[in-house]
Amino acid sequence: MKCKKFSLGLLGVAAAGLVCTSASAFVTETEREFVGDGDFDGDGRQDLVIVDKASGKFRLGYQLTNSVYTWVDFRPTGAKDVTGVAVGRLFDPKRDALAITSADAGQTLVADASDPAAAAAPIPLPISVLGPNTVLTVDIGGPGNTPLEDIYLGSIYNNDPATQTTLFRDDAGKFTKLADLPLKAPLVRANKIALRVGAPELAVMIEAGDDGGTLRVESLASGKPQAVLTVPDLASGSDYTIGSFRGSPLREFVFYKRGANAVQVRPVEEPSTGNFRVGAAASFDLGQPVGNVFTLVEPKNNKLLVIFDKGERAGLFKFDGAKAPESLRLLSAAEGEVFTAAAPVATGFFLFSSFTNTKFSAGFDYSDRYQFYTLSGETNANTPFGKLPSLADTDFTTVPEIHKRIVEGLKIKHESEMQPYTNMIPGTDVKYVMVPIKGGEFVMGSPEGEAGRKPDEGPLHKVKVSPFWMGKFEVSWDEYELFMYPDDEKKLREQFPTEAYVDQLSDAVTRPSKPYADMTFGMGKRNFPAISMTQHGANKYCQWLSAKTGHYYRLPTEAEWEYAARAGTKTTFFFGEDESKLPEYAWFEQNSDFKYSKIGRKKPNPWGLHDILGNVAEWCLDQYEPKAYEQCAPAGAVDPWIKSTKTYPHVVRGGSYDDEVGWLRCAVRRASDKSWKMRDPQLPKSVWYFTDAQFVGFRLVRPLAVPPPEEVQKCWISGVEKD
Repeated sequence: MKCKKFSLGLLGVAAAGLVCTSASAFVTETEREFVGDGDFDGDGRQDLVIVDKASGKFRLGYQLTNSVYTWVDFRPTGAKDVTGVAVGRLFDPKRDALAITSADAGQTLVADASDPAAAAAPIPLPISVLGPNTVLTVDIGGPGNTPLEDIYLGSIYNNDPATQTTLFRDDAGKFTKLADLPLKAPLVRANKIALRVGAPELAVMIEAGDDGGTLRVESLASGKPQAVLTVPDLASGSDYTIGSFRGSPLREFVFYKRGANAVQVRPVEEPSTGNFRVGAAASFDLGQPVGNVFTLVEPKNNKLLVIFDKGERAGLFKFDGAKAPESLRLLSAAEGEVFTAAAPVATGFFLFSSFTNTKFSAGFDYSDRYQFYTLSGETNANTPFGKLPSLADTDFTTVPEIHKRIVEGLKIKHESEMQPYTNMIPGTDVKYVMVPIKGGEFVMGSPEGEAGRKPDEGPLHKVKVSPFWMGKFEVSWDEYELFMYPDDEKKLREQFPTEAYVDQLSDAVTRPSKPYADMTFGMGKRNFPAISMTQHGANKYCQWLSAKTGHYYRLPTEAEWEYAARAGTKTTFFFGEDESKLPEYAWFEQNSDFKYSKIGRKKPNPWGLHDILGNVAEWCLDQYEPKAYEQCAPAGAVDPWIKSTKTYPHVVRGGSYDDEVGWLRCAVRRASDKSWKMRDPQLPKSVWYFTDAQFVGFRLVRPLAVPPPEEVQKCWISGVEKD
């Protein structure tokens, strides 16, 4: 487990001031993320969480010891385009967990976050509603109530009515539907709050109508929503925070709208015990457009922390709930950065920031850095700052579970049992074919006299290779697009249902961002080879397919590729030395019309592999090292593999439709290059696509022997994906 620690112990603040969690875990939604707090490991200390909307990944900052927060690597949920997040006691009355929902993905998941060292697999909620957009954890009374919090779920894509509320009873982490209730409009910004210090927690959310919003505060003590307080006539797109700004036990709502200058304050009043209403509204102009507003809790009076609209500045305000907020300090983001979110804690607050990307995209990316500020808005040499764990793809948490599935499903354990097989990708009607390659020894490289020989092809050396299956054909668009476009793949499951466990496991593997252009470049799709993916993209496809099938797939090592391509021969081409025969076996410069062709149209090599030379060049697992063979030559090698230590270059083999004869020799080696992304307009460049390598594809390998999960992880997650 990788982690980042930062200590508040040098701030001169008593440790006890940091230990306790807030009464209610509050979640704030920003443009890109949800930010919240809770006691996730049950140690009585406040922890933090940031959920990325686009990817569904979340990062946890555990306060493992007094005054020290430890951020652990992101944890995937498999739910993309997240629309709602809640924090509550779903598995244990003494610790918090996460609930995450995505309307477009049609998913609601709960995730146990109690172990800082290991991620638990998220559990899907058994929902029948469509478009679950808002989720809240709250105690629902009535028959069957338990010490755990329950689930309040809003949805927006149903039929008659489109918007509904669904209540779920939580019984030891098992969720049973209690009721479906109609709504007039979608619910957003759900939290649980107490209107008075010490009063029971209530459900609060905004009912977002076409002409504006209404804040609803509800009690669920009876088992059904009962209105406690409403605040109508909110501007469309309104958000809120709540605090005790007047020093009274009764709270105040502060409403704001992203992009507007003003905040509106509505005090909670209690004319008689348990009967609540809101007082007259007061609006205050902060002088610049507001992004998000946070409450900083102090023993006597609360303060407001405001991130302004573009994120370049944040302001700390003294506020008594009656007079205009008084500016105490204006904070500026570092050059080239913007503030993205904040997390109040007992002795101050964290401001999160991201690097701006003004050349090619609008705005900023996910939170990348943190800086701690005291309650007075100050920093000093002892206040912690630094980088948050990256959201760059690792998928490390899925590897042990996929590996377990592979090992438990092993049926063929000896080379003598290996046979060709055709497999259907679960949940689809797409097939692929694998052929067995028996283990053996061969001479790798080319002799000095071979026409077109390059220095990196020598010296000749003996290599022993263990048995494996190899794809009879290059991976086609039919196969790869299932991985590229998860929404389309999920629709196929309705026609070809699979186990929920398999869907959940494969969905947790990170998939490519949608390309900005047609990646076939007009050359054809059905039964044509997939192209222009990075080595990282090919590796992740192998991980995804392994999760789907329970077979261990990866890219071939460079030695495996040449061993299979030669198919027991020692000549320049597997069919001999006569290059005039090459058109019978390969698509290349002379016969391709400068575009790839459908797979399997040419004769195979002696071991049944089609297009192993030409059509598209093929990724290998190895880092490219021009003098790699010199290290192996003296004593030979057994299953050599040069593991990745840098983004470029990696090995590509076999030549392509765009190459002359010399690049189709069995021994020729090619190195990837960053120029293959020259026309990629993104900044940073995509980790998924090579816009200028329309000649590169890959084929699968399935080793007979399954290695330990640590080696499997390195095959799927090189760790050097970014430019």
